[in-house]
Amino acid sequence: MHQSAVRAFLIRLCRNSALADDLAQETFLNAFRKLASYKQSGGFASWLFGIAYRCFLQHRRSEKRALEVHNQLHLLVDADEQFYETLAPVQRDLERALMQLEAKQAAAISLNMSIGFSHAEVADIMDMPLGTVKSHINRGLAKLRELLQHPHESEI
Repeated sequence: MHQSAVRAFLIRLCRNSALADDLAQETFLNAFRKLASYKQSGGFASWLFGIAYRCFLQHRRSEKRALEVHNQLHLLVDADEQFYETLAPVQRDLERALMQLEAKQAAAISLNMSIGFSHAEVADIMDMPLGTVKSHINRGLAKLRELLQHPHESEI
């Protein structure tokens, strides 16, 4: 039920469809293992996306050189053109602009605007204060506006 949304969220974060598939699989395995700890006070989707986001963060932490990973991710975007070929030019520009945001900004915007979670749900998923989530969204949207006004000046 949530597989494609989780995978799309992870693709936006890690910018690599093969890695997103691995992280999505890890997400669902972790969710299955932790199903007994799920408290029905929040939504199941919020709980699941929280696991997905933590899987992504754990993956990022395991990389020793963040700058090297960042550069590799940009190279992988070029290799992963199949994903972008299916998008309309406007969507392609938006995805490329999202990739230029900080990971936390891209995650917060994707969860809120693409997937439809409230700010409070995003804060719960990302395990950060509500005000911080709102700041990430506002700063990210400002950067997106700037990038989309001149989409080809800051190409990857």
